[in-house]
Formats: sequence, structure tokens, C-alpha cells
Amino acid sequence: MKKAVAVKAFACFSLLCLSLPVHAGYSLNPLITFLDLAANKTSAEVSIQSEKGDAKIPMAIELQVKGREVDIGGSKVTYKDDNSAENFVVYPSQIVLLPGETQRVQVKWVGDSIPAKETAYGLIADQAPVKLGDEDQQRATAQGRLNVLTRYEGVIVVLPANPQPETVVDSAIAKIDSAGQPHLMLYIFNKGTGRQKLAGMKLRITPVDKNGQMDTKKSVAYVPVLTSQQTRQSLFPGYHRRFDLPWPSQAPVGRIRAIIGFGD
Repeated sequence: MKKAVAVKAFACFSLLCLSLPVHAGYSLNPLITFLDLAANKTSAEVSIQSEKGDAKIPMAIELQVKGREVDIGGSKVTYKDDNSAENFVVYPSQIVLLPGETQRVQVKWVGDSIPAKETAYGLIADQAPVKLGDEDQQRATAQGRLNVLTRYEGVIVVLPANPQPETVVDSAIAKIDSAGQPHLMLYIFNKGTGRQKLAGMKLRITPVDKNGQMDTKKSVAYVPVLTSQQTRQSLFPGYHRRFDLPWPSQAPVGRIRAIIGFGD
């Protein structure tokens, strides 16, 4: 599982001008936190640190836990406003970070029971705008100020006892692109209890004849070359993932059966 997380910045302009002082941001570490509930590790600390820069004002930061989902393509992460936060206590959940300061925040699991499968939650740190106190002062010349509000999207992974992935192929079909080139559209599903790291994917491709029978004599091994984008987000239990892969050169284009495995 890759730093299965993103940092987003939002800029707010108060007035166009020639001089735009920029206030530095902060960092959240670590971005991925593991809570091994079966080993009685129910809490962990993250640190919020003011980055070095010219900023001389405090930063208001709010932290919250949300449900986290990765889309079937593995590229888009969404956060759900569900009851996930009820399973955690984040303390303090609101901080004021002074320039050059580091503060520690505790994240504690308070759920009623240990989840049956490995689960990822989002730990969201949002910076709120802070008034400097001089906004209403009259100025002889036009001035502007650029405030960069930083949002960190961390991950909390909650583990049950002995989580194990069990990833299977949902379907594997041929698709011809606009240039006439065949692609393998592979859909997989993790029906286990642990997350599946996607690097090292290996496939066994077997052609299927018109009667639906597998031609095992023509079975071939296929190790697709996956991009970092395709392997960045691990596949958590209960989720599907789609891959658009080059068609294996040794296999005839048509109906196939595919078996999946992972390894170095």
C-alpha cells in the first residue's frame, strides 16, 4: 500500500496587487497511521508542525476522521460524511499552531468492537483562515495578501487479528481501442480480511473455446507492467479494482479465464 494520501492547497485572494506576501503552511506526520487493535494498539500520535518560512501569524487547524473510499480505477479518493468519526477520539481536534511550533495530536479508537477486516479511514487536517487584525485599516496604496490554506489527507488503517488478502478475478475481457489494438480489461475483487498490495501482480491466462471449455495447453503466464498510479492505492477488503492492460502477446485475442497472484 502505497502512501496510499494527497496534500491540497487553496488560495484566497483579497485584492489584486503587485506585492503578495505568502504565509507558510504546516506538515502532518506521519501521513499513514496503523492501529493494530488485536495487539491492543488503540491509539497513536500525529504531529502538526509549522513549516519554516516567513510567516509570523498563527494557523488554525481542525482535524477530523471520515470514511474513506478509493474508486474502481484506483485514482480517486473520496471521503464520506458517515458515522466513522464515532469510532475515534481526536484530541485536540482543533489547534492554533504558532510559527515554528510543533503540536502533537492523539488519535484513539473507541469503537465497540474490533472490525472483521482491515479498514482505512481518512484523517483530514484543514487549515482555517485567520484574521490578522489589520483588514479594516485604510491604506494609501493598493495592497494584496495571499493566504494559502493547506489541507492534508492522512490515512488511519485499523487492523483486526491476522488480516489476510484474498484477491480474485471478477472478469477479464478483451477490448479493442480506437486504433484497433486489443486491451485486457481486468476486474479484481478482494474478498479477504487484509489489504492487497498491487505491485508484483501475476496472471495466468487461459483461452476459452466456443463451447466454454478452457484450452489449458495454450495457457500462458502474464506479468503486466503496472504504473505507479495503478499500484499507489492498495486494494482493501470488500472493494473492486479495474485495470486497463495491454493484451498479453502470447495469448489469442478472445474469451479467456484469468487467475491472479502477487509476489516479488
